[in-house]
Amino acid sequence: MATFILGMVLTVAFWVVAWTRVPIASEYSFFPLWIGYVLSVNGISELTYHDSLLKRMRGRFAYLFIASIPLWWFFEWANSRLQNWHYVLLHPISELHYVIQASVDFSTVIPAVLSTAFLFHRFFANKRKNTKPITIRSSWLVWSVIIGGVSFCLMLLFPNETFPLIWIAPFLIIEPILYAGGMPSLLRQIEKGNWALTWSIMIGTLFTGFLWEMWNFYSLPKWYYTIPYVGFWKVFEMPILGYGGYPFFGLIVFSYTTLVFAAVMRKNLLDLYTHSR
Repeated sequence: MATFILGMVLTVAFWVVAWTRVPIASEYSFFPLWIGYVLSVNGISELTYHDSLLKRMRGRFAYLFIASIPLWWFFEWANSRLQNWHYVLLHPISELHYVIQASVDFSTVIPAVLSTAFLFHRFFANKRKNTKPITIRSSWLVWSVIIGGVSFCLMLLFPNETFPLIWIAPFLIIEPILYAGGMPSLLRQIEKGNWALTWSIMIGTLFTGFLWEMWNFYSLPKWYYTIPYVGFWKVFEMPILGYGGYPFFGLIVFSYTTLVFAAVMRKNLLDLYTHSR
């Protein structure tokens, strides 16, 4: 209960600060607002299921913030070529200030996505039956990596035509690496006919993405989009078709974090979702 209450207080307070553009405070409202969201989601999970990702990970939950920073800077690098989103700041700031502030804000991405995915997985786990097991062929893994690599090349050469591939290509590369390396992976769940976690991640990230866009709309600093061909019918700043990228972004987040935990920490992220307690 305490986690939920603290989370809601932070969320509501900094939502108000962000949208009313309180001087100075609003400039730094993103991080505490999303800390509030992360605590709220984990609090709802604890109240509903007496379980949460935060409760399972305890101190290791902090590693999610650290892992999140390089992940989103990768997407910032990709966007330097694609030019799909842009930031509006309250006033000019130094490059060092920008890097530090942006890194702090970017650190909330993985905790938000994975906490929401955990909550949705607890909801869906007992409601979706397994489907027929699938045999994952080695040739599929090879072709997946090839397609992912070619996608990156196409994005660099033809950014206006291939920009959606940024939300698919990393997953096409990371998942085969996890599977072939004997590490935990979503492919191993799918291989067993268990799609619950995959769907939970995709739906949970779409939900999280909606809040990202909603809270961004009246905030400053904020971001806006310039997306070729499909920049119409905006819901907040995001064109409606752009929301289709969020479910696949969630898969990238999960696979990337699974790789980091397995390769660097020798920990199994998948166990936190699939093992009942």
